[in-house]
Amino acid sequence: MPLAIYETVMPEQPDYYAILQVHPNASKDVIDAAYRKLASKYHPDVSNSTEGIDKMKLLNEAHDVLSDPSKRSVYDRSRKPAKAIAGWDWRRLVIPISMGLVILVAARFGFRLALIFLVFLGILWALQRIGK
Repeated sequence: MPLAIYETVMPEQPDYYAILQVHPNASKDVIDAAYRKLASKYHPDVSNSTEGIDKMKLLNEAHDVLSDPSKRSVYDRSRKPAKAIAGWDWRRLVIPISMGLVILVAARFGFRLALIFLVFLGILWALQRIGK
């Protein structure tokens, strides 16, 4: 759900790496070569379709951003928050909170009940690992 809230605040920008069909770690030479290859296919002199013209506009925009190191770093930083929010998983907190509860149960009720609680937590942990 937090991702939906984030997307309403920040409009989705095009994925320039996908437009140029390169990996996000690609060097400037690879980006330039990919741009030239795609531009030779979609350039208005070669392709008279409106789809080609629109694709060429996107290619120019993507190449402009990714070929300039300062624009590329700003673009890369703007891509990361969406992935971080989308990747959040509440199950990361299960084990640390549970271990704290085991210590509290052992201090209050004795170690037998804490041992039973630990077995229960082990089962939860195994189910969590299976779910990934």
